[in-house]
Amino acid sequence: MAAAKAAKKKNTAGKTRPVWNLITPFPTNVIQRDWDGVDKLNDTIREKIWRQRALDPEGLYRSNAAGTWHSNDELFTSLGTEGATLKDMFAQAMMQWASAIGLKKDASVNMKLSAWAMVYSDRGYATVHTHPNCHVSGVYYVDDTTEDSDQTMATGVTLKAGSIEFVNPIPNGHQVSLMQLNPSFIVPFHRGRMLIFPSALGHFVHPINGSGERISIACNASFYNPKV
Repeated sequence: MAAAKAAKKKNTAGKTRPVWNLITPFPTNVIQRDWDGVDKLNDTIREKIWRQRALDPEGLYRSNAAGTWHSNDELFTSLGTEGATLKDMFAQAMMQWASAIGLKKDASVNMKLSAWAMVYSDRGYATVHTHPNCHVSGVYYVDDTTEDSDQTMATGVTLKAGSIEFVNPIPNGHQVSLMQLNPSFIVPFHRGRMLIFPSALGHFVHPINGSGERISIACNASFYNPKV
C-alpha cells in the first residue's frame, strides 16, 4: 500500500495521478481472420491459379526464390467471380485493420487494391521484404498440400515449413521471450486464414520441404480520401 501511494503525487487541482505513463506511439497491428465456409471458393481459386501457371510457367520474380511461382498483379480480375468475392474479403479485413488504428465507422475513405498469387513448392520461399507504395498488405491461404512437418531453427524455435515470419521493426540485440524482445514473430498458417499487416512491416516465408504445394494470395491496399 505504501508503495502504491508513493507512486502517485498531487497535481495542481489536488487530484492524484500516476508518475509513470506507458505511451505506445507506433503500434504494430496484425489482424488475423479465419474464414468459415470457404472450401468451395478455395477449390475453385486453386484450379484457376493452376491454369494461370500452366499458361505462364515463368511468372514474375520479386522477393520469391526458386521453387516459387508469382503471378501478375491482376489476380482479382483474372479470377472472375471468385476474385470479386476474395477482393471483398480483403476489403472487409483491411477496413477492420484501419478501424483498429482509429478510422471512424462513418469516415469517407476508399481503397485501391491489387493482388497476386504465390505457389510455393519444394524449397520455395520468399526473402525478407516489405510492400512499398501502399498502406496495408495481406495474405490469404488458399491451399496447403505440403507435408505437415516441423522445422527446428538454430535458435531452438520449432515452426511449420512455409510459415510466414514478421521481423521486429524495432532493432534489438537480445532475444528475451519473457520481455517480448524477440526479433521476429511467426504466425501459423492454414487454409482459409487471412493476415492483414502494415505494408512497411518486414516479413519472409520459410522454405517448403518435400512434396506438395502451398498456395497463397497476397494483396496491397492504398487508402485515399474520395473528396481530394
